[in-house]
Amino acid sequence: MNNMKSILPLFVLAFALVLNACSDDSTTGSDTQDPSITEIAAINAQFSTLVGALQATGLDAALDGDGEFTVFAPTNDAFDALPEGTLESLTDEQLESILLYHVIGAEVFSGQLDARQTVETLNGEEIFITSGNSGVSVNGSASVTSADIEARNGVIHVINSVILPDAYGTIVDNAAKRYFLSALVDAVIQADLVDALLGEGPFTVFAPTDDAFAAIAGVASELTVEELTDVLLYHVIQGEVLSSDLQPTQQVTALNGASLTIEVSGGSATVNGSSGITIVDIQGTNGVIHVIDQVLLPPTE
Repeated sequence: MNNMKSILPLFVLAFALVLNACSDDSTTGSDTQDPSITEIAAINAQFSTLVGALQATGLDAALDGDGEFTVFAPTNDAFDALPEGTLESLTDEQLESILLYHVIGAEVFSGQLDARQTVETLNGEEIFITSGNSGVSVNGSASVTSADIEARNGVIHVINSVILPDAYGTIVDNAAKRYFLSALVDAVIQADLVDALLGEGPFTVFAPTDDAFAAIAGVASELTVEELTDVLLYHVIQGEVLSSDLQPTQQVTALNGASLTIEVSGGSATVNGSSGITIVDIQGTNGVIHVIDQVLLPPTE
């Protein structure tokens, strides 16, 4: 009995200490919780334009909530570099689509990136990321200037340009953002056709991939500028032809004056019987791109 009297005060003291420790842990966890993506952006002056756009569309609440996101966050300078009046001309729906084009629905740190990858964003379209010794680039135009800013619900990578969905780019813009069309873009520059493809159009371009150009490297290296121009114009037709416009068989005239034969069968399409159309309907401001897996060579006289 005397032993119980001596032990009881010690038990009560120990129990009180445990309760106090639990209370302290609970308070500490609440006070030190990491800020959300929205909260980090809101306290950083270089993101004031981005924060204002998020608030205008209600996306600030989404990026403050639960989930795992990766945000490519343009700085104020990046927004200022847009043509004057661009932001003011956008509807709320358009602005929301552009903002969601900067967000991936998963947490991706810079150390997880491959040399090249295509990633779907929350607006349903893809962005094209390259990573190497020179850094990380998005869509070939925006460079990551600060990476891996951790938040409670994801990670922020700061970029120095606003990236835009295909609907806001020309044929040239939409080809240039896709790293697998770099050989085509280089050829267009070499043939001095950039200004022509920046025109009003509309145009339909059958765009060969880098692998398609690599398959004819021996032929391509022997072409004169005039011959290269003829080959490139053989991949362009006047007018916008979407995949839904295609008939089972049709002949169209390319900008070099020669004919192309397009055939659709079993849900797939070919040009001139051998070049398969692998990606369709990349629509821009002055036309549409269809990606093909072989370079089209004009018929010789």
